[in-house]
Amino acid sequence: MENELLGIGRVASLSGLPVSALRFYDGAGVLPPAAVDPWSGYRFYGADQVAQARLVAHLRRVGLPLADIKAVLEDPARAVPVLDAHLARLEAGLADARREISIVHHLLENPEIAMNRCTLPTHDLVRALHEVRYAVSDDPDEPRLNGVYLDSEDGRLRVVATDRYRLATSTLTTPEPTDLHLLLPTAAVDQLLAGPATGNLEVEVADGTITLSGLGGAVRADVPDVDFPSYRTLLEGRRREIPVDAAALRAELDAGTTETLVREGDGVAYDVSRLSVTADGIHVGPTDEPDALVIAVNREFLLQALQAGDQLTLGLDDPIAPLAVRHPDRDGTLSILMPVRLDQVA
Repeated sequence: MENELLGIGRVASLSGLPVSALRFYDGAGVLPPAAVDPWSGYRFYGADQVAQARLVAHLRRVGLPLADIKAVLEDPARAVPVLDAHLARLEAGLADARREISIVHHLLENPEIAMNRCTLPTHDLVRALHEVRYAVSDDPDEPRLNGVYLDSEDGRLRVVATDRYRLATSTLTTPEPTDLHLLLPTAAVDQLLAGPATGNLEVEVADGTITLSGLGGAVRADVPDVDFPSYRTLLEGRRREIPVDAAALRAELDAGTTETLVREGDGVAYDVSRLSVTADGIHVGPTDEPDALVIAVNREFLLQALQAGDQLTLGLDDPIAPLAVRHPDRDGTLSILMPVRLDQVA
């Protein structure tokens, strides 16, 4: 039989995959050999596996995740959506890198910007802050998360909040060019949410302080010297979008059974709900359907994200990928929840 098979070294030279990589992909269950010598442990591959190894080599070079490589090999029919989603992530990452480099060039060319002023519609800013406030972290050990990040884009301002377990973002159209890339502290966010949402806000950033002046008076805060986490790649991932009636799903979550976990690190207990995705839609709780996708999520986090509207979409890829809750009529209004590993649910 060995005469019909190829040794691992030969497969490595024909495919471009190093021997060490072939061993790794064998251990990961991605590309197991056709036979293994029981005495020496030497791996032998079928001639048809050379093409598979070449495919793995190309997918490896573009950084396709291991689970996706395995999915492509097991079911080539899934390759197109998997590769399209990965290409979208790469393009989003490149756009993000270009944007960050542009900001660096701007800072290098303008090392001492005395002042930055702009005008924002109060109602739109307050609405956006309200939509993301629930995701702000109150962990004193994470100062870069203790507020809402204001991030200017072409023609609009994106507001972002995250506590590492979820991320919420919303946008508002800006009537004039803005150049805001800063964390608005939680206290300032809450002051704005408690004030009148009418008229315009005159925003001034100078000497490490931001001042927002409007009909309700002025809100002032020191701008923290922190780096907000990179978040854009999470926004661009392509997901299977499923329409949901938010009120009906909230009712199911309220009535459904939960499982309790204790979060590592801070020891906080939280309830977990399982979502079963079938051909009929999304349901709370386990299912007997063999092809159903089952995802576990923090119940409270999902309930908060579902407050964004009446008719929403849930975007999901697999049980270990982030779950996206999107408002279909409002571009930029999005919540992303980190899933709970099903093998960790007791």
